[in-house]
Amino acid sequence: MKLSEFEFISRVASLLSQQGVEVPIGDDAAVVRGEGELLILTTDALTQGSHYLKEWKGVVEELYYLLGKKLLNVCASDVAAMGGEPKFGLVTVSLTEESSDEDAVALFKGLGEEAERLGVKVIGGDTVKGECELFNMALIGRGEGYMVRSSARPGELVGVTGSFGDARGGLELLKEGKREPWSLVEKLLNPKARIEEGIGALRAGVECGTDVSDGLLFNLSTIAQASRVKIDVESSLIPISRELIETFGERKALEFALYGGEDYELIITFPKELKEKVEEIGFKVIGKVSEGEGVFLDGKRALIKGFEHFKEE
Repeated sequence: MKLSEFEFISRVASLLSQQGVEVPIGDDAAVVRGEGELLILTTDALTQGSHYLKEWKGVVEELYYLLGKKLLNVCASDVAAMGGEPKFGLVTVSLTEESSDEDAVALFKGLGEEAERLGVKVIGGDTVKGECELFNMALIGRGEGYMVRSSARPGELVGVTGSFGDARGGLELLKEGKREPWSLVEKLLNPKARIEEGIGALRAGVECGTDVSDGLLFNLSTIAQASRVKIDVESSLIPISRELIETFGERKALEFALYGGEDYELIITFPKELKEKVEEIGFKVIGKVSEGEGVFLDGKRALIKGFEHFKEE
């Protein structure tokens, strides 16, 4: 495919009716108004070759158990980015001749335990045979309101949860056949959706949010583009874990933090008067919003790159 992932989404969105949809295609999740409540709907998939390699099981024996947990959390992260709470899920799995019964059961064991932890009911789905393994989840959540990428305003601050680059560090370790430090590998295979932080931000009055699945700078650029604003961030303020720095060095750790992806942390922009509230929720300020366009790092226009499906390496 010659179109990029986001060009493709834009192209097909124009072919589909969005009439009556509160938040249509193009944000972290869709929002529709139900009977007296807002429903937040999203779907995501983990595919063999793109998101994991079967040979990783030689390094991480519990691979499929963790993938089950991850499948729910990557969907729940979209709901969290809107300020909602996930409630119901549907799962479709595509298995191959080489897929083992043990791995399939382990996947659902991890999924079930994570659903119990998050209060999500998995209520159905489908199982098919395919040429490669694919695990897809559709998730329905509820919200008191919603945050969107297009609501950033000049004068606001930029806040983030957690730390960045750990998942990319975990990926590099698995490529080398390593699993230590485990905190990095775990961030890749077992991320945790920031549901409480998303709900807290919305209740505090935050209107703009997204999650970081494709890289910090890339996802900042989705806010800048949707809101038609300029975003400045300072590299010294970006949270990076001690384990990542000790394992890969400061320079590589910063590169992973900026471009790595799959961290599933949240980005919000918010008025300065909410700073104390959002910091109490767990957000750390890394920059500011102003008039203009694009994303700037330490005063210079940032190179925007991140993971894109369909992109030739």
